[in-house]
Amino acid sequence: MAEMNRRKVIQGAMLLTVTSLVVKVLSAVYRVPYQNLVGDEGFYVYQQVYPLYGIAMTLSLSGLPVYLSKLVAETRDEAARQVITQRFFTVVMSLAAVCFAGLFAGSGWLAAQMGDNQLAPLIRSVAFVFLLVPFLASYRGFFQGQLLMTPTSVSQLTEQTIRVGVILAAGIVFMTGRLSIYQTGQLAVTGATAGGLGAVFVLLWYLRRTGAVCPVGLQLPDRQFLSRLLMEGGTLCLYSAYLVLYQLVDSFVVKDALVRSGQPDLAAKIAKGVFDRGQPIVQLGLVVAVALTTAFLPTLTTLISQKRWREYHQATALFLRMSLTIASVAACGLGCILPYMNVTLFADNQGEATLVIFMSAVLFMSMIQSYQAILQSRNRIACQLIAAASGILVKIMVTSVLTRTFGTVGTSLSTISGLLCCSVLLHVFYRKQVSVQPVYQRRFLMKLAAGLSAMIVTLAGYRYLLNQAGWEQFSRLTTFLLTLIGVAAGGVVFLKVAAGIGLFTEKEWHYIPFWPIIKKYL
Repeated sequence: MAEMNRRKVIQGAMLLTVTSLVVKVLSAVYRVPYQNLVGDEGFYVYQQVYPLYGIAMTLSLSGLPVYLSKLVAETRDEAARQVITQRFFTVVMSLAAVCFAGLFAGSGWLAAQMGDNQLAPLIRSVAFVFLLVPFLASYRGFFQGQLLMTPTSVSQLTEQTIRVGVILAAGIVFMTGRLSIYQTGQLAVTGATAGGLGAVFVLLWYLRRTGAVCPVGLQLPDRQFLSRLLMEGGTLCLYSAYLVLYQLVDSFVVKDALVRSGQPDLAAKIAKGVFDRGQPIVQLGLVVAVALTTAFLPTLTTLISQKRWREYHQATALFLRMSLTIASVAACGLGCILPYMNVTLFADNQGEATLVIFMSAVLFMSMIQSYQAILQSRNRIACQLIAAASGILVKIMVTSVLTRTFGTVGTSLSTISGLLCCSVLLHVFYRKQVSVQPVYQRRFLMKLAAGLSAMIVTLAGYRYLLNQAGWEQFSRLTTFLLTLIGVAAGGVVFLKVAAGIGLFTEKEWHYIPFWPIIKKYL
């Protein structure tokens, strides 16, 4: 029986992991054709309100369901599970109602604070998504807590498919000349509500199919339940939506700061749209890091439950070194091939310096997620909140000044500054509360630097040859092929050098996804 449950957990976790990765890829990729259809100004309009939806999506997709599933899994009694879920639903419904009312009634004020009054209808449209959050989070968390991952997976895919379909349809209608960019943006954001409704219907269908008692209902929580939900659940949500919160700061600050620096209103909108090109690229860069985190977490959880602390500390140190390696390679590689990727995805190479700097977010977000996963496994909540809040505070404090001084290059620098602050604090807390042993020995860092240097020199030579050949005149299909060649060349050079100088042991290399296959071609 125990073996069957264990197998069920592993299979369910794998299904949910694969689905989450597909959803993340979908969430990043659709923005490219949408930008191609509506242009940088139209992309600016959508991206200004996207963080509001992004927060709602994170709450209903990962943060809150994960927390509720933990509570449900801890409880064996069916009646107690029902009570927990109903208390959870009551709290989340109350918060969602406040968010809806605030966004809907305050849409005009919020749009004015963003420096663009025409965004008010879009904000009102986004507000409706928050009304679906309690249902999506409660149903998904309830199913996951009972190790039923299929309903959550299918509902996630349904939600994203409908949303992306509506967004792309809005872009196509814009091409016919029937809608303005703001009307197009409003139609695009209604895709979030349509997708959410589709997901709710899927979850209700699974509820009827499984014969489970409907978990949704109202029951007042006690103070202990409310405190734990806000602290533990709030921390999970905060880190799940961390980069989205930085985007929210940008929505309120960047366009206005560009106008104050002397740019015309339209030029400021386009510049913000160009800056937002970096978001889908960074999201794709983070997919591998998320996969690595998911692969390591079961090992860490097992070692904690068995109190094998020495092995746990060794595993966390290896996890962090792996994360640093993969994230560094991804950030440096993306920065080196950015021009070809920019033209392939967005038809021109505007904002190259801004986007190259922004690629560093892949490194820092990967490390933030890794440290947070370790601290969460040890239930260290307060230090996670301090680090996250400090990073956001730095972002808020420096964005306007840096953007007015350096344009969108300054915006990228402000994001990196906040992420750097958060990651450094998490490292300090890790050393104090989890393991005092050094994680990044000098020998390891020197070997990593050697591998990265070899990759960067190779890609610099590659860029020199392409500049001599006048690559700017090539078609987008050709630049796509150049991007793939650059990725392959950089990756092969790094892996050959890193394996040759012993960056990791043979056993450690096998933690890299698909390493046995990769090794055959080195």
